Amino acid sequence: TVGDMALAALGEGCPLLKEIVLSHCRKVTDIGLSHLVKRCSVLESCHMVYCPSITSAGVATVVSSCLNIKKVLVEKWKVSQRTRRRAAPVLADLCSEL
Repeated sequence: TVGDMALAALGEGCPLLKEIVLSHCRKVTDIGLSHLVKRCSVLESCHMVYCPSITSAGVATVVSSCLNIKKVLVEKWKVSQRTRRRAAPVLADLCSEL
């Protein structure tokens, strides 16, 4: 039942968050991710598998906003060519063929 409001609250309350697993969170959208990464500037790892409301734009937001990001786990089809070019080391072997 985690959604966008929860991610906004998490970002506000836990700005030093380094890892988050959002897998199977059907209510999380790109807007929620945007709120989270705006405050969690040291985020290193983000898992977003089976989150149907997260799009390639949300993945791009995480990759471009989190300067310390080291690992992103997401369905391969949600990664745009531009994001893949910008973040190949982060995404290389971690994009699932789902």
